[in-house]
Amino acid sequence: MAFLELVEVTKSYGGKKSAVENVNVAIESGEFFVLVGPSGCGKSTILRLIAGLEPLTSGYVLIDGQVANDWPPHARRLSMVFQNYALYPHLTVEQNMRIVLQAQKVPKEEQVKRCMEAAELLGLTDVLHRKPRELSGGQRQRVALGRAIVAQTPLCLMDEPLSNLDAKLRAKMRSELRRLQRQLGMTVIYVTHDQTEAMTMADRMMILHDGRPQQIGSPLDVYNSPDNTFVASFIGTPPMNLAEAHVLNHSLLLQNERPIHLLRRSLPKAERVIVGLRPEHIEPAESGEESMAVKVSHVEWLGNETLVTFELAKNLYWTARWNGQWRIRLGEVVPLTFDEQDFLFFDASGKRIGAPSIKREEVRVHQ
Repeated sequence: MAFLELVEVTKSYGGKKSAVENVNVAIESGEFFVLVGPSGCGKSTILRLIAGLEPLTSGYVLIDGQVANDWPPHARRLSMVFQNYALYPHLTVEQNMRIVLQAQKVPKEEQVKRCMEAAELLGLTDVLHRKPRELSGGQRQRVALGRAIVAQTPLCLMDEPLSNLDAKLRAKMRSELRRLQRQLGMTVIYVTHDQTEAMTMADRMMILHDGRPQQIGSPLDVYNSPDNTFVASFIGTPPMNLAEAHVLNHSLLLQNERPIHLLRRSLPKAERVIVGLRPEHIEPAESGEESMAVKVSHVEWLGNETLVTFELAKNLYWTARWNGQWRIRLGEVVPLTFDEQDFLFFDASGKRIGAPSIKREEVRVHQ
């Protein structure tokens, strides 16, 4: 099984701004590691650097402790599942899955054996004779995955393989992918811009922005303790509520207008901060409970939960997420409450106050 390390990996084109800058991470054998971030943040570039499809500007790619910078793609013992599946339209499902084994000069009997095992695992036994145009999107995705499985490489790179599927099929394939990855023991590096995919699939994840890592950690660690306002606003649906605030004596003054008293929570020493609160931490107040009154500006009923958007201060809108179905009218004034211990504070640059900065992981370069 693969163990992959990226050490000070940087990639720039023509001396211009780096597409990827100073990426340091160690990925364990058998880990499902997700690269997540908005379009253009460098996710696919990192995959191409790992695969050997792009040369590094600086830094090292290590596979099983050996520097692989100069290794050609075929020597890196990895497979790749692309966003568009990259299936040969004139070949059948079986031929598409076996073609990688033919390139590796695997004996024909072994090719058939591996192909049938993968087809049974993926539920493709009945369509082995069909061509890609005769398959559904989910079946095509499984054929592309099957091609990676039959190769039996210890490392698999996946570049947004579910983005072409409808929402229901994506949810199903997320769980299928994770089940197969655990069953096969593959090390997977998975690229997505969908934070829901990242949260539900990753053992660990790296959030990227403008080519730079913002935070590395387990999904719950990243969700509960975001290192900066970008991570806080990117991870979570709806995202974390954020607002600029003045720090006063036991109080926060949001947008120079709305005071919030915090009696049990020690406040940062900075005069100005950015305060954050997750939507699920804002609750409807019961009679006699200390609360703040807000005016409802939008309501979304999702069946099992209700999203209530309200105006907290002038041009400052926050969202609360409540379980169940709440009959609330637009313009209605409702009382809300929260636990002040749930507030997070960020400095003016967006870095969480009290949070450690991203540390270079302990990796060694063997040359």
